Amino acid sequence: MLQIAICDDNIDELSNMVQLINQYRTSRNFSCEYAVFPNGFELISTLEKGKLFDIYCLDIIMPGFTGIDVAKEIRCFDKNAPIIFFTSSPDFALESYSVKAINYILKPISKEKFFIIFDEVLEKMKIENEEDAIIVKSKEGITYLF
Repeated sequence: MLQIAICDDNIDELSNMVQLINQYRTSRNFSCEYAVFPNGFELISTLEKGKLFDIYCLDIIMPGFTGIDVAKEIRCFDKNAPIIFFTSSPDFALESYSVKAINYILKPISKEKFFIIFDEVLEKMKIENEEDAIIVKSKEGITYLF
């Protein structure tokens, strides 16, 4: 099952991201689990304990560790997992390339924009992992198991 990490210091933004992921799961018949982190330190601590995620959704402007700092740490553990920045500032867009971010989205995040981004990310992951995927067809739809 796909694992998603969501890291944002704003509790309202964390709640919004969880709501968008849950809407996406329902709408697309998509199976995933997610973990929320109110700061970069907790996410990095989880990585250091050996827990990795398939997708990282990060805010950039956070106290302590910025989203860019967190992404640099993620890259020490995982060179290829998609990192998506969701932020209120356009100031770090160029720097996001240094950590191979797959997208850089300015808040507020609409449902439509979120769905398009996740469709693209999952399609890219599917193509990269197609040989390792198991396709399950059921009454509820088609599910890819990676």
